[in-house]
Amino acid sequence: MADLEDIVRQGEGLKDRKLRIFGIKLSGASIVGALAFISTIVGTLYGGFLMYQKVEGIANLDLDAIAGQMSKTSADVIRIEEHANAIKIELKKDMTDLRNAQWNLESKVDGKLQSVDTKLTNYDTKLDRFEVKVEKTKIDMEKRIQESLDNPLAN
Repeated sequence: MADLEDIVRQGEGLKDRKLRIFGIKLSGASIVGALAFISTIVGTLYGGFLMYQKVEGIANLDLDAIAGQMSKTSADVIRIEEHANAIKIELKKDMTDLRNAQWNLESKVDGKLQSVDTKLTNYDTKLDRFEVKVEKTKIDMEKRIQESLDNPLAN
């Protein structure tokens, strides 16, 4: 433990000590400050170098190639837009044709339904007349049978 106490005592005295570098006396805090200043300058120089590389990269861009590609893309977009408009017009025409076909079909179905309804009404009327005739014939037959039965000469 005596060794540890010696090390602690030596460490406590460090803050008051000064170093002599190139004939200049420096304390620990001034050394740390100098290192921070030097690292700031180096970091700034490195950042400037990276910025210079980016600017050089932008300066070396082929703007004519980019403009050509953009005009080609614009032409493609215009062509696609025209094609989409043509499709839209065709779809509207197809929808109109479908709507007209539906109306025509509905009118044909309505006409057929009316025709069937008329035929059913005619059949009902004929059936009613037939039933009346059958009833009249029945009454006539019953009347004749009764007359024949009531006739004393028929025996």
